[in-house]
Amino acid sequence: MDVGEDVRDGEVVGLHSSTYGRSCDRHAICGHEVEVGSIVRFKRDVIAVGRDYLGLEGVDNAPNQVVEVVVKVILVEGGQESCTVGFLPRYIALRPEEVSRFHGQFGQIIELYDELEAGTSYKRTKSARNNGMASFVLLNNLPLLVE
Repeated sequence: MDVGEDVRDGEVVGLHSSTYGRSCDRHAICGHEVEVGSIVRFKRDVIAVGRDYLGLEGVDNAPNQVVEVVVKVILVEGGQESCTVGFLPRYIALRPEEVSRFHGQFGQIIELYDELEAGTSYKRTKSARNNGMASFVLLNNLPLLVE
């Protein structure tokens, strides 16, 4: 199913990576547990990120780590917060108003880009570039169905 851009509220990145808390005792890569329909919660956090994350691995004078605000995407299982499965994109984390808008909110995964049909190859390419991606809708923004 290809969900239109106007339906989604945002995207999750890094579902196929195990760095920065995206692995646990139960899963090598927690993002692999995400499915269409999964419920997630967004939480602001501050983490130390490395040169590789920042794209500075070849820069001589760059610091080894930088403290950065992120918005974690946490999987909700059985009504409880479980694993960190990914993050909201950096452009969101760099805007305090956007961080406040998402922090504490619940969302539902509506599309996994790796599972899309060949006709949506730009999303599959985007997912490969960002270590796995999905789109979501905020639960407080769900449309009311009229019978």
